[in-house]
Amino acid sequence: MTQDTAQKVAAGHKGPLARALDGWLRRDMFQRFDWVMEMAGGVENTRICDIGCGSGRFVAELAKRGARRVVGVDVAPEMLRLASQHVAASGVAARCKFVLADVEHWMTGERFDLVIAIGFWDYIEDPKSRLARIRRLCQRRFLSAWPRADTVRARLRKARLSALDCPVYFYRRDAVCQLLEGAGFTIRSISEIGQLYCVEARVSGSGEPAP
Repeated sequence: MTQDTAQKVAAGHKGPLARALDGWLRRDMFQRFDWVMEMAGGVENTRICDIGCGSGRFVAELAKRGARRVVGVDVAPEMLRLASQHVAASGVAARCKFVLADVEHWMTGERFDLVIAIGFWDYIEDPKSRLARIRRLCQRRFLSAWPRADTVRARLRKARLSALDCPVYFYRRDAVCQLLEGAGFTIRSISEIGQLYCVEARVSGSGEPAP
């Protein structure tokens, strides 16, 4: 397996053209935030883990909505520094924790009511091992967003990031289903939000009622 590329992307700097392109093509990045908050529902007194938490936007908001504990995991030290500042400014730092790690190698005995992985799979060459680890972390529900293959955005992103020696990965709907089901999740819903597949899943056999 070649090197995963999340850390390369996190360390990069975008010029004005790249930022303008993001604004045009990545509107779904804002829509996915609303989707996560809607699907998370009432999170009071729950334990949540954000895999690939970046600058901590989801962590801070979920803590503000009443989660008892929110843990953000990321491979980029600079992103975690920003995330720590974000939760401090939001007044929820006491209920948040950040871990510098690749989830595949994160050794913890914690389990979570909800795990999310948003903006994460774009940079993972082989999702299977990470999904297996996430399954062990997850007690109930898993929300994830997967960049769709065969879209205009996919072609443009692939060209731009390949020029920076940062491979990026895209997925077909059937492949997403196979990956999640193979890891021990039952899919409850799949929504196409812009250029993404946004998937609500639960741990297979968890006893949660079907929708």
